[in-house]
Amino acid sequence: MPMLPSSLLRVNSALLFVAILLPGIGFRSIAADWPRYRGPNLDGISTEAGMRTSGEAPVLWSAEVGLGYSAPVVGGGRVILSGHDGRSQDTLFCLSEGTGEILWQHRYKQPLGNLYFQGGTTGSATIDGDRVYQLARKGELFCLDAASGKVVWQRDLCSDFGYSKPTWGFTGAPLVWEERLFLAAGDSGLCLDKSDGSLIWKSGDEEAGYATPHPVVRDGRRLAIFSNKRSYVCVDAGSGAELWRHRWMTRYGVNAADPIVSGDTVFLSSGYGKGATLLAWSGLEETSTIWQSRDMQAQMNAPVLIDGHLYGISGNEGQDGTGIRCLELATGAVKWTDSSVGHGALMAVQGNLLVLTESGELQVAPASPDAYAPSFRQQVVEPKVWTVPVYANGRAYCRNAGGKLVVVGMVNSGK
Repeated sequence: MPMLPSSLLRVNSALLFVAILLPGIGFRSIAADWPRYRGPNLDGISTEAGMRTSGEAPVLWSAEVGLGYSAPVVGGGRVILSGHDGRSQDTLFCLSEGTGEILWQHRYKQPLGNLYFQGGTTGSATIDGDRVYQLARKGELFCLDAASGKVVWQRDLCSDFGYSKPTWGFTGAPLVWEERLFLAAGDSGLCLDKSDGSLIWKSGDEEAGYATPHPVVRDGRRLAIFSNKRSYVCVDAGSGAELWRHRWMTRYGVNAADPIVSGDTVFLSSGYGKGATLLAWSGLEETSTIWQSRDMQAQMNAPVLIDGHLYGISGNEGQDGTGIRCLELATGAVKWTDSSVGHGALMAVQGNLLVLTESGELQVAPASPDAYAPSFRQQVVEPKVWTVPVYANGRAYCRNAGGKLVVVGMVNSGK
């Protein structure tokens, strides 16, 4: 997520060995792990049971990971995220899930990139079995061995594929879909062979958006939605051929929030006063506008969709009135707004919102269109926070811009 500018007890051991097949995506993951941005089901929602909703939670461990907004990913007992040293170098950290011990580090030169914000890392890594994929802001792409951190292969999106660097750098998370790797690059994406980084297809040169590529299976065809500075574009995942394009102009060309596909609709949202739209998706190649308003302005992170309602941070960082908002998907009607969280971030866990406020307070509240009513509040990290919290294996991972990662045990003790 750019600026554009993430237990005392383990969960049920049986749950850890349940492999989920994401419908239509061919993406397998351990149920309680969180191996990629927005989770196993690509929707920001964890299905893990037993999260604490009241009381006081223990801090299990913390780590210093450098400047930035890279959300952690969790898989195979490892926690992986990146940060900047404030001078000239990024580090991709692999930490022990149990203790926070550094298992390996991968360092590479990278400017701070502090254009209109503090700077630092913005995108998230992706864990895929025994591999980790990391895209740096200047376009360096690394495939690393998950156990050792050794580079298996690397590419450069600019020098190898002819792409121009976006204003705030390349970001989002690499998307692994079976044997292919999809990246937010150019007009409508880049597709590589995940095993060696060889080219499968590429789109034309354009300033890429900052959203993660979003996979969709529709009418038996595999599709992917990408953003660029002017549009959201849906392509055939096999060939890169364009199916539809929805022009979506924003100030500064920042389209950062992932699209949300629900049935025959597509929800898009951006900040900087742009707002949101719900598109009707007819067939494969046609979309039309159902509604458009400024009532949900997702500057950085996409909302979550639960029971027909969207819950997300609306508004720009530093802007009065920015906060969490609930919107009815079908109509765009605002159900409530709570500006006390500021420009924090959120995900959902089994019908509850897990919110990390901009000031660093962790909150849990029922996902309800009636009101925002947190039943759990605990200050866990210092301001400021724009990075989504991550919930995996009974733990909440909370990261601030200054580089502190705090891991909180959130298993419900029954008290």
